[in-house]
Amino acid sequence: MLLLGNFQHTLDDKNRIRLPAKFREKLGSEYILMPGTDGCISLYSAASEEIFIKAVMELGEFSADNAETIRSLSEKAAMVDADAQGRFMLPTELLELAQIDKDVRIIGVINRVEIWSEERYVARRRAKDESPAAYNALNMKLHEALHKQ
Repeated sequence: MLLLGNFQHTLDDKNRIRLPAKFREKLGSEYILMPGTDGCISLYSAASEEIFIKAVMELGEFSADNAETIRSLSEKAAMVDADAQGRFMLPTELLELAQIDKDVRIIGVINRVEIWSEERYVARRRAKDESPAAYNALNMKLHEALHKQ
């Protein structure tokens, strides 16, 4: 599954959004939502459930640090189903954590989707070096990672 691109959306009055059709085609209509990195919400297909269980088992839930990592991510996580129109509600705790009020940016990030407040997304993009040299460095990292496999 390859999720790419970014889309602007607005929450409706019930805090619902609709994923872009090309994401829904790949992810289905059941999702796992959890706190993401840098203040976004991460969205995974519910079909990824087994991957999360395997990761928890490999991480080892009996060390205090690992237990807290698992606990911190999962206590704010939610499983949601999209309705017939493809809409689903973002839980209040995740909205607050991501500082989302109304306008959101939905980004495909290879194997997951990130949901950002539009303000945080814009601030993040402004802080990035988007020169050709910066993209050369990013491509080199990707190239190296691909050749390790």
